[in-house]
Amino acid sequence: MVAYISDLETFKEMYEKLVEMFKVNNANQILFLKNKLKDIKMDRGESIQSYFMRITEIKNDLLSIGEVPSDRELSLIDLGALQEIGMCSTLPFSTMTGFRDLVNYWPNAHKKK
Repeated sequence: MVAYISDLETFKEMYEKLVEMFKVNNANQILFLKNKLKDIKMDRGESIQSYFMRITEIKNDLLSIGEVPSDRELSLIDLGALQEIGMCSTLPFSTMTGFRDLVNYWPNAHKKK
């Protein structure tokens, strides 16, 4: 690594060269994280809290590189998990527009009709 910066004159040039060398390709990272988020499934025996923590970690990774997942995108992932474990078969999917709708609807979603 020293060989790449030893011929540079100033610390600023050295810094910029190092930043350029180690800069993360955000496009590839965004695609990787979005696919990871899209493909996430609850593990057998996993608690709902643990599952949502994994979703939150991926969301935070996306935020750290400047990509903001939409509430709708996250809601659909959450609904898929809840449906897998049988907690939201009565939720009106066609009316869900975002996470706030899920939170507002949630108190009644688990009650039997």
